[in-house]
Amino acid sequence: MEEKRYPVFEEEGKVGMANEPIAPPVADYMPADVVAPDHDWIDDLDWDKFPSFGPFSDEEAIARIEQAEKDLKDPSKWITIDDLDAELKKLHPWL
Repeated sequence: MEEKRYPVFEEEGKVGMANEPIAPPVADYMPADVVAPDHDWIDDLDWDKFPSFGPFSDEEAIARIEQAEKDLKDPSKWITIDDLDAELKKLHPWL
C-alpha cells in the first residue's frame, strides 16, 4: 500500500513538518451579503393555540401522580406481563 504524502510547509521556522490539508475559512466561499435568518417570527406566534399535554401547575402534577398511584392499585386498569402473555397465547397459539 502506498503511503500518503502531504506537502511540506515552512511555518514559523518549523521546516519539514507535514500538515493535513485544511478547508478554507467559511468567509472565503460564502457571499458577504448572506446573514443569519431572522427569528423574530417565533416571538410573534400565539403560543396558547398550540396543544400542551403536560401539567400546567404543581398542583396538577401532584394530582396526576396521585391518580397514577391509585390506578396502579386497581387491577382493572392493568395486567401483569404473565397474564398478557397467557392471554395472547390463548388468542394466538402460534406466538
